[in-house]
Amino acid sequence: MAVTARKREEPRAQGGIGQFLRDVYDELRKVVWPTAGELYRYTLVVLFTVLLLGIFIGGIDYLLGEATRRTIYSSNVVG
Repeated sequence: MAVTARKREEPRAQGGIGQFLRDVYDELRKVVWPTAGELYRYTLVVLFTVLLLGIFIGGIDYLLGEATRRTIYSSNVVG
């Protein structure tokens, strides 16, 4: 038995750029935007998180760099 594939119907674009912009505007009206207080708190959370991760990654980088430097450039070279 042969299996045949059906051609899928593609949705047709109607209305052009004007319809697209109206749809975008309608969707943006449905968005629940944060209040000024929420925005302030969210900004502080993001800044604190970025600072904390920056310190963590910088510390790990420093420790690994020092360990590598001491391993590669140790003065106990047999020669």
